[in-house]
Amino acid sequence: MTWLRDLPIQLRWTVVLGALGLHLAVPFSAPDGTGMQWDELVLGCVATSCAVMVFRRLARMDRAAARPWWPPAFGAVGFAVAQFLAGSFPGPEFDGFGVDDVILLLGATSPLVTCAILARGVIRTRWSALTVDGAVVVAAILVITEVLRTPLVNPENAPEDLRSLVLTYGAYAAVMLGGAGVMCTVSTAAMRRAATTLLIGVALQASAAGAEAMAIVSPSWLWTAVSDSAVAGALVAVTIAAHRAPLRPVERTARAAAPQISSAGLVLVAAAVLGVPLALLGGVLQGAEVTVGAELGIVAVLALMGIRVVLRIREDSRVTEDLVRSEEDFRELIESSSDGIAIIDDRFVLLFTSPAARSLLGIDGETDRDVSLLDLVVPEDRAAVHTGTRAQAAGDGTALHFRVPVDGAQPRELEVTSSERPGGTRRVLYLRDVTTRRVRERELERMAYTDHLTGLPNRVLLFRELAVVSDEERTLLVLDLDGFKAVNDVSGHESGDQLLVEVARRLHTVVRDDDLVARLGGDEFAVLVSGSVADGEDVAQRVVDVMALPFRAGGETFAVGASVGVAGLATVGGQAAFRAADAALREAKRAGKGCVRLAEYDALVVDGMEDLSFAAALAEGTLSLRLDAACDAAGNIQLVHATPLYEHPERGVVRGLELWSVADRFGRIPDLQRWLLREACAAVTDLDPSLAVAVSLPPGAANAEGLAREVAGAVGDARLDPARLVLSFTEETLMTSSAALVPELEAVRRTGVRLCLDGYGMGHSIWALLARVPLDLVRVELTALAARDDTDRALTVLGSIARTTQALGLTSIAGALSTDEQRDAAVAAGMHLVHGRALPFDLTVEDLAAQLAAGRAAAR
Repeated sequence: MTWLRDLPIQLRWTVVLGALGLHLAVPFSAPDGTGMQWDELVLGCVATSCAVMVFRRLARMDRAAARPWWPPAFGAVGFAVAQFLAGSFPGPEFDGFGVDDVILLLGATSPLVTCAILARGVIRTRWSALTVDGAVVVAAILVITEVLRTPLVNPENAPEDLRSLVLTYGAYAAVMLGGAGVMCTVSTAAMRRAATTLLIGVALQASAAGAEAMAIVSPSWLWTAVSDSAVAGALVAVTIAAHRAPLRPVERTARAAAPQISSAGLVLVAAAVLGVPLALLGGVLQGAEVTVGAELGIVAVLALMGIRVVLRIREDSRVTEDLVRSEEDFRELIESSSDGIAIIDDRFVLLFTSPAARSLLGIDGETDRDVSLLDLVVPEDRAAVHTGTRAQAAGDGTALHFRVPVDGAQPRELEVTSSERPGGTRRVLYLRDVTTRRVRERELERMAYTDHLTGLPNRVLLFRELAVVSDEERTLLVLDLDGFKAVNDVSGHESGDQLLVEVARRLHTVVRDDDLVARLGGDEFAVLVSGSVADGEDVAQRVVDVMALPFRAGGETFAVGASVGVAGLATVGGQAAFRAADAALREAKRAGKGCVRLAEYDALVVDGMEDLSFAAALAEGTLSLRLDAACDAAGNIQLVHATPLYEHPERGVVRGLELWSVADRFGRIPDLQRWLLREACAAVTDLDPSLAVAVSLPPGAANAEGLAREVAGAVGDARLDPARLVLSFTEETLMTSSAALVPELEAVRRTGVRLCLDGYGMGHSIWALLARVPLDLVRVELTALAARDDTDRALTVLGSIARTTQALGLTSIAGALSTDEQRDAAVAAGMHLVHGRALPFDLTVEDLAAQLAAGRAAAR
């Protein structure tokens, strides 16, 4: 009963205090209405409290969702007014049927309006049928009361001037039960609970009307107690119904608007209709005489039921006609569609195939009985189709690809999505021929990773291979041609292109088949050798030797050599190896060209840090988190930047880019990145809910594979609002990481995590980046905007950046602020956030918590 816990505490107190008030007030209230009516004053208070709660609920609702509940809200107000009038002014003014009864009647009938609005939301609502059904139930209830000779329709013992009021109460009870019972029996799935609760409230109202009539016929505090209790229960039930209704309207689809049966309404309608023969049978057994009124009522019930049968036949005929027409339209749509549609059972047997599906699957003839989908798939794809279909939830949007054989041609490639009814065993397949598209995709992928001139893998593919973690030794060679410029100057660029093609051919003659030869651009090439540094050095020497041989291009002979830098990947990561090999290449150029140089690693890496272990560092407390604050114009901390810090026992503190470089050299970038994401999210979870944390992806070393999954895991484990995490990166990160980084960043942002471009305005293609990557924040360093001593110019540029980002809807951050004057100037320039040495930095989590607590105390 979780919905009970969601109800306002005010409602529980209303029930308790209302019951207590009625218990005390009813014995002191005059049953004949001549004295002070304390019970009506209590009911007025209950109605007022319920009206306030309903209005508060409506204030939280969407306008469309709140529309059905305005009538009972105002009805409760009217009921409260009527009760206060009747309770405060006893005597002739409000005795009998007076103003208070008119207001009371309007308020008491308001739930019927809500029932009608709820019924209107059900698909295929037929108001003619609802009207007849309601009239049948009303007539049946009146017949039952007449046969049983109840005072509600035979008020002989009531005062003559109040008999019409007794009949009004009886008619009201019948109309409310009949109307609400019919309209609330069928509702939508979203409104079923609210409609059922509303029906209970209406039933209590009808009971109250009956008890009130009995109190007039036979004045007694007992009837008054029953009436008051039922009225209070009805008010509470309507309030609960409003709170059980959804806050937002459900999208009006065929499934959402499909009718749902309410068991309470069904029991009420069935009891009313079946009660007529039962009441007649009871009267006959007791020897009671059937009155003329009862006979007329029975005739009315039978006539109305006959009309209902006619309406049902017409409705069934209309539904059947619509169904046949829809089926014809659906079949025509399927048969004219170029996409295939097929239905399979849980054994993959085809139960139905459209003409397009038969053509795509290669099925001959009109029948596909007992044909298995797996038999139509090429043998190599059958296991994948079987496993993928079983493991994939129908309708999750993931497409499955497989091939079907085609006589005398390449297999046809199909893309398949599916849908399945919950609990069903049939699955609908939507097939599309994607052979041409897949060929183009493969060609585009090949072109994306291939140098168009030489046919070699390009820079992107090389860096992707460098990012692959491997247990085997590998060595990277970076080479640059010596004297290539002369070829272009003497014979033109066409001859230069011919020479580059020949260079690519010669490189393949000195490497093994499993080695990777790539063109970086211009006259720069790279070779990824499977083997040790010694093996790589040997290959590099052979490259120098083969490049020293003369080249023929454009009818002329050229002497073009090569210089080579060599770096091993066994002790360093791919990005670091490339930088080391490139540095070694520059050393080879300075050494006179046409030679080989090996990369030299600094002592920080090779002495004392080879055993870098994140698990051990965490256990020993040597790996920790530091936070730098970014504040708004008022000095409040809005965001912190998380930085990893490693305390080496011999080398001291290693942090920031230096630590990322060390992790890259030992192949620990994924570990460090995963640790930083999780630690940063966990650090701010229990702090100020408005505080965000930024994590930077390292330039040239970001681990793109599975980034979105890692971010989602870190946010989920920390129970952090995704909007509180900011992922920061530079243009260099985008350019030097694998091609998977941008799609991963887009997937990250779809989860609600925000993206920040660091070093804004300092890249080569800033506007292209803004169009390529969806950003939320940008960060710019003040010191990078002008010469060292030209702060005024830097602030001028900063103001332009602030205005630009404001127009783009981005949050701007000014960094590297070392003085209070720079901080104030950055705020005046229009930057949203500022950070640097002039603000809190290098904080532990405990330091940050203390800073936030101090800020809250100062604000108070």
